[in-house]
Amino acid sequence: MEMKKIGIILASLALFFSLSTGVTAQAASQNLSTTNAVKIAANASNHFWNALHGSKGNLCTQKTFNYKGTQYSYLCQDFNTKSKLVSYLSETFTNSAIQKGLTNYRYITYNGKLARPVGDGFSMLEWNKAKVKLTYQRADVRSYQFTVPTVDGGSVKRTVTFYKSGSQWKVNKFDAVL
Repeated sequence: MEMKKIGIILASLALFFSLSTGVTAQAASQNLSTTNAVKIAANASNHFWNALHGSKGNLCTQKTFNYKGTQYSYLCQDFNTKSKLVSYLSETFTNSAIQKGLTNYRYITYNGKLARPVGDGFSMLEWNKAKVKLTYQRADVRSYQFTVPTVDGGSVKRTVTFYKSGSQWKVNKFDAVL
């Protein structure tokens, strides 16, 4: 009988700590720390480059075509419609950033499929190793100055502004994490 009481007490404590930890984690996700800002910026950078390359890293044959004097390439199945790409980008970017980014980077729908001008490139920035400093703060807006190391040993400075969308913080400029 005594062992049963100890078991019940231990189970109750485990339940209490798991519930309180969940609440703490949820509350923490609503705050934007410098560590979280680096993680979100790094994730946004990956999303940016995946969108520019036309896939989430899957290999596919991207057919090209000419449109108004510019060579375009269809995006892979991951992003072959605007709604698929917007859904993916909305994980890390605000709606305003996405709409401006798609316009600025000249994404089009052609023959029912999403396409973008042909181009090369990859990120030379190591966002996960960035140093960060808070430069502006309001309840629903934060700006940080990032010093981001490059793969060749240098570094660049980037200012990234985050807006709170529901309980998530999102980057407000599509190419801020370029």
